[in-house]
Amino acid sequence: MNSIVKSSQLEPSLSTGIEEVVRRRRSVHGFVPGPSITQEQWHKLFELTALSPSSYNFQPWDFIVVEDIKQRAELLPLCWNQKQVMDSVAVVAVLGDKNPHRRDDQILQQFVDGGYFNDEVKQTFMASVDMVYPNDARRIEHAVCGASLAAMTFMLVADAMGLGTAPLIGFDPKAVTEYLKVPEDYMIVMLICVGHPSHKELPRQPRRDYKDFVHLTKFGGKV
Repeated sequence: MNSIVKSSQLEPSLSTGIEEVVRRRRSVHGFVPGPSITQEQWHKLFELTALSPSSYNFQPWDFIVVEDIKQRAELLPLCWNQKQVMDSVAVVAVLGDKNPHRRDDQILQQFVDGGYFNDEVKQTFMASVDMVYPNDARRIEHAVCGASLAAMTFMLVADAMGLGTAPLIGFDPKAVTEYLKVPEDYMIVMLICVGHPSHKELPRQPRRDYKDFVHLTKFGGKV
């Protein structure tokens, strides 16, 4: 890593506020009562979430927002009775889209219209989609990767807005999928409870030092 640092004149500074948000964000276990999330807040959350990166810019994500207390009570036993489902203001289901062809022509045409490439290149990209995602396993990877990137953006933006989030993978996927009427070509990647944090979390668990997980040049290369 020393060679990388020496080759750059850039200081390791971050844009205003982003380091604070990343360091502060926690998976919240304790929520407290508070006002509902406003329409304006939801709009801002999803407007910024939409800027998440994705392969081909296909944006393989959808979200289901569940605010109704009765509906969340019905979800509770399907989510292993985790109290965040009821203590939060809303539960958001993050869906991954397993169909990379859903908007492929429309999105690739936007590249043409924007001057990124011509129609011939567009057709090449269209033909490449099935080469990149040739089977169900690869399409599931496409769905999970894209939806997870969007979910992380969502959680960071929520924190910057003063909200707390708790991503959950502890739920019955089949039962929740059926309850939320999720179509077969989508999958629930995670649920995110959103609300007002109690700020009574235990200290953050230690994280691995970057020298333990960053490899230089090849796996095992010392930083």
